[in-house]
Amino acid sequence: MSPLLSILVALGLGAQQCLGSASLSDRVIQCLTTADVPQALPGTSEFDKSRSPHNLREQFTPLAVALPTTVSHVQAAVACGRKNGVKVNPRSGGHNYGSHGIGGEDGHLVVDLRFMNDVKVDNCTHIATVGPGAKLGNLALALDAQGKRSIPHGLCPKVGVGGHVLHGGWGYSTHNHGLFLDYLEEVQLVTANSSVVTASATKNPQLFWALRGAGMSFGIATRFKFRTLPQPEEIQLFYIPFIWNLTQAQAGWRAFQDYAASKARPKEMNFRVVISSGSFLGAEGTIFLFEGAYHGSRADYDRVIKPFRDAAIALGGYADMLQYPEVTAVNYMDSLLYANNNALLFGPAGAEPLESGFYKSMLTDKLSGPTVDALMTAVSNAGQTNPSRFWLWIVSAIGGPNSALTTMFPASSTSYSHRSSLLLWELGDTVGTTETYPSDVGIPWTNQFVDLVEKKEGKTLGMYYNYADPSIGDHGKAGRRYWPGNYDRLVALKRAWDGEGVFENPQTVGRR
Repeated sequence: MSPLLSILVALGLGAQQCLGSASLSDRVIQCLTTADVPQALPGTSEFDKSRSPHNLREQFTPLAVALPTTVSHVQAAVACGRKNGVKVNPRSGGHNYGSHGIGGEDGHLVVDLRFMNDVKVDNCTHIATVGPGAKLGNLALALDAQGKRSIPHGLCPKVGVGGHVLHGGWGYSTHNHGLFLDYLEEVQLVTANSSVVTASATKNPQLFWALRGAGMSFGIATRFKFRTLPQPEEIQLFYIPFIWNLTQAQAGWRAFQDYAASKARPKEMNFRVVISSGSFLGAEGTIFLFEGAYHGSRADYDRVIKPFRDAAIALGGYADMLQYPEVTAVNYMDSLLYANNNALLFGPAGAEPLESGFYKSMLTDKLSGPTVDALMTAVSNAGQTNPSRFWLWIVSAIGGPNSALTTMFPASSTSYSHRSSLLLWELGDTVGTTETYPSDVGIPWTNQFVDLVEKKEGKTLGMYYNYADPSIGDHGKAGRRYWPGNYDRLVALKRAWDGEGVFENPQTVGRR
């Protein structure tokens, strides 16, 4: 028995002597203890760490927390949850905005996978075997150290691999290489009856299809195998900042989406815009920071960005608010480092950035002119009507005619449903971590932007599970937003693999 297991089991046995009556929490804790599953007991710092959400607005209390170090520990934890009628949720990084990793509501068994975090790359095949609790920053470091390899994944270093890959996973290589889940070759999964199965293109292929887009609904992944890519030799990291009034914003947005949707934008151009109120800089107007990573030379970057940059510069409002050059040639690792404000490489002891707010997503095609005018008017007004809160939108042009999402991977290849969308929107409205979020104001205020686009465009928009929004409803109502066109097929597979609903939070795939 490992030292960690010995300590935690001893604590568990000692605590049981003092707990008195056998509550549901007691029974689950006793079950874990009897099965020699390491756990974090209520009232301890480890328990508090495992239940701590990234979004402080969504705080919930689990009945128990398992801290497995082996697959058999995960199997036993799932058995304890099922035996006691308790929902079971895996937590890999804990960054889900709806706090789904701790249940999305009180009273779940959390299986915290932080100790299952190994990353090993085969020197011959370049296949990476990765634990679900590995963080993206540590994954990037390990792939770099083991052969200068890479996988298209996100920028935030503390995000866990498990939830990120199972529901999409995009980053500064997505436009030219695809999503994180597109490089997933095999999943080892603990199912609702505690069996261990393998899912791949040849083993349980229907389950494999479901896992790549809706994986949290079907089990606990205990091991992933990924194809990897050689690191690109040179990347141009760019930031083109503006502070625009309403007229400039309307014209500038048209220039952005026209370029994003054009064939003039090559596959190597990963591009997004960050939008916020100029009041945070003491300026009137709205901040539009166009940024991204071009995989190639500076000469080629200058040539391919020119149509957009010329159009944007001609509008005026260029704002030299950054303390570094507009374009910087970097290697792959530095592109991740600087794209995340020099925060990629902090290790396990680094400070965890927390937020308290409401988040929403939407996926859109190129918006019509009237929609652009109305949306930019609403954005301009937002800077005046909500000066006390920090709102930030990140709009990523991951689609388009040259995007790998459509040119390299068929729409039917995975349960991820949004390959044809041009733009992925993350809408965030936050307050300080010591403040109470004004839900009666902030949530309707954020929702109105999605409502506006849907009304103007005349259609219901899809949403992204990795930017979870509890306000859109439970199971089926949310599921048809997260997995449009695929939800009914997912429900059938949910019944087949988890008919009792062991792996559920309020927004997982339902059983009807």
